[in-house]
Amino acid sequence: MSKKIRTFQFGAFSLISATLTLQSSAFGQAVNDLGTVSVEAVAGQGGGRGTPLLAEQNGTVAAATLRQDDIARQPSTQNVAQQIGAVTGVNSYSRDASGLFGGGYSIRGFDSTQIGLSLNGVPLNDPGTFAVAPQVYTDSENLCAVEVNQGTSAGAVAEHGAIGGQVKMQQCAPTDKPGTTVSQSLGSYNNFKSFLRVNTGLLNDDTLKAYISYSHAQSDYFIAPGAADRHHVDTRFDMKLEGGASLTFNSFFNYFENTYIHTVSKAQYAAYGYRNGWLTIPPTILTGPKAAFSQTLAAVPYNPFNLGYGPYQWEPGRHGYVSVDGQFPLTDNIDLAVTPYFLHQESGSTSEFVLQEAGYSNKFLSSPIGAFSAYGTRNTNALLVQMSQSNFDRFGNTATLTGHFGDHTIRGAIWGEYTHQHQLNPFTQIDPFTNTIPDIFLSSHLIRDYSGRIVTNRDWVTDYYNTALSLSDSIALFDDKLHIDVSGKERIYDRTFHNLPSGSSSRQDAYLDYKVKRNFALFLPSFGARYDLDEADQIFFNASMGARVPPNFVDGQLVDNKTNLINVRELKPERSLSLDTGYRYKGDLLDFNATGFLIKYTDRIAQTTSTNGTLISKYTNVGSTTALGAEIEVGTKPYEGWSVLVSQAFNDDTLDTDIRAEGSSTLLPTKGKQYFNAPKYITNATLMYEDGPFSAFARAKYTSSVFATLTNDIRLPGYTTVDLGLAYKLKGTAFLDGIPGAQDGTFKLNLTNVLNAKYLYINPGNSTGVQITSAGTPTFYLGAPFSVVASLSLDF
Repeated sequence: MSKKIRTFQFGAFSLISATLTLQSSAFGQAVNDLGTVSVEAVAGQGGGRGTPLLAEQNGTVAAATLRQDDIARQPSTQNVAQQIGAVTGVNSYSRDASGLFGGGYSIRGFDSTQIGLSLNGVPLNDPGTFAVAPQVYTDSENLCAVEVNQGTSAGAVAEHGAIGGQVKMQQCAPTDKPGTTVSQSLGSYNNFKSFLRVNTGLLNDDTLKAYISYSHAQSDYFIAPGAADRHHVDTRFDMKLEGGASLTFNSFFNYFENTYIHTVSKAQYAAYGYRNGWLTIPPTILTGPKAAFSQTLAAVPYNPFNLGYGPYQWEPGRHGYVSVDGQFPLTDNIDLAVTPYFLHQESGSTSEFVLQEAGYSNKFLSSPIGAFSAYGTRNTNALLVQMSQSNFDRFGNTATLTGHFGDHTIRGAIWGEYTHQHQLNPFTQIDPFTNTIPDIFLSSHLIRDYSGRIVTNRDWVTDYYNTALSLSDSIALFDDKLHIDVSGKERIYDRTFHNLPSGSSSRQDAYLDYKVKRNFALFLPSFGARYDLDEADQIFFNASMGARVPPNFVDGQLVDNKTNLINVRELKPERSLSLDTGYRYKGDLLDFNATGFLIKYTDRIAQTTSTNGTLISKYTNVGSTTALGAEIEVGTKPYEGWSVLVSQAFNDDTLDTDIRAEGSSTLLPTKGKQYFNAPKYITNATLMYEDGPFSAFARAKYTSSVFATLTNDIRLPGYTTVDLGLAYKLKGTAFLDGIPGAQDGTFKLNLTNVLNAKYLYINPGNSTGVQITSAGTPTFYLGAPFSVVASLSLDF
């Protein structure tokens, strides 16, 4: 079956050649070197000036920039979600202190699936769910800047799901001089990271320089059993060409084998707190009518069907990335930039599953597949390990023409991208002698049916075609005292979702073959202005529109179990209108930023409930929300070595209407309720001291309570975390002088959550899977406890 949701055919055009985006950030022109780094302010973007804890901003949008020094103060294993946690209004999470298990973030009520994430200008969000894996993309030692745009993605042509802002990572450039950096960190829960980077220095008549780095990191999860193991390679080559042109080649490869983290309900947390973990004793009955999860040591209210054996729970991944950034001056005032790129992903998570032979009866078998065989036996139940897999290959290209004409900088950009995604949910047998599975990626040793086909809970193939056209004008008037940014972007999106028969007894749509096609054309304008009242005082205003198309999983599980008919829902893209206005003061003693914002978010997508209150996996546009808030930050200049940064964010994000229950005329009382996972208050305070080679900081962060459902019947309390850090630069010390060839070095000690606050947090990458009421029993992650990490870095 194929159904057209909205007509806008652009077909093969999406595959055509060069494309992409305005690289309209400081990153595009920043001067970044490994070792000595500056993030230079350009054309209304964040700069390297400001205070030691607060980079100065000059743009027309609310933004924050983390510089290399800000990143280097944190433990080296931390991921980008943790790194931006100190940014005003950012609600960030990590599944453990090391950052190796992943995490997420939300900004102004938008979570990480609604915020575009990019590396060197290349979009990284998953094409179907818009999720991100912040532990994957780079090593912090190679990261020079992270820019956070709060509430808007204005200026970004290449993006996925960026309805609520942008997080843009920029890797460092190779150094002009050859050198080698080695570092080693050790910490709590057997956490360690080994890092090696080699810089070539300038080669080939000073036209080429490069580096390659490798790291290996591990950590145990703070609740046994569980561990993370990560291998990562970064490379970069910078080449100067004739006539001022240049090429930059970036790549990474990341491989990890992690334990899938166990989530808990509020009742389970109340009963067992931080003792909620996977079982350590394996199941004993794998086949037959009594096949079940292990019940040994199962804690009430757990039962054999929701608690598994630790060594069966995996979350592995392989990720690769290649991009080439070409800069070509065409005339004295016109430049061309092109960035072709490729991304590859193999990832998923495993869990136990009892596949029941009886489930194959009474099905509408339009294409009968037949039951399965496991452990050498047919016609039986079997305890198996299943994996939710998401593999994709993404090919994209960007092209931007930039012209400088007097007071105007005009940019025209085009982006084109094709992604092929395959999502499976196959099964594999457990080795009864070793209690292991043969392949944690479940790429082999899979359960098959009588005809030899793989049995899977889903078999989805999705093809995505993205095209965007952008035109902008950046106007600098009165010696740039007044700066105006105007842009318009036409976003064209085409998706074909194909549900293939998969032979599982647990899903009705496993027996039917159908397709859903969705096409959207979205025009997204933006306007921003910044005016310098004098050298110290500045005001700005920004208005922008954003949009996010429905995730691809809304097209799965569309078969009605009673009628065997396919019910395709008309779903609108989510849209946002974001208004920001603010004031900035840049003084001799301190910098001060204040921003007020209003966000109207329409046609939000969420799960709905049936008439009896049971949560079911159907998705619909549930209405609109309104967010009204403010963000204030004050950063002081150094005084006798002391610096302070204090910020306060307020966000009142409420639903505008009541929501209708699934299959009923009943309206659920949601109007005026707080939106899911949107804290009203986030407070940050950082105190830093620097004296010669010694530096130290203390940071406290308060996050207020949030609601886990749209009816606000489940509330998670607020919490406060405190982090400490110490660092000592070793240059000129007897220790460093005693190491042959060592030129510089740093010793660093980090303590996170020193008060050992215990708290629950919501899956930060699940904006669409919002539960409306408590009927579905939402589950949560445990906050990372106290942790210590010590590290030593040496430059040769």
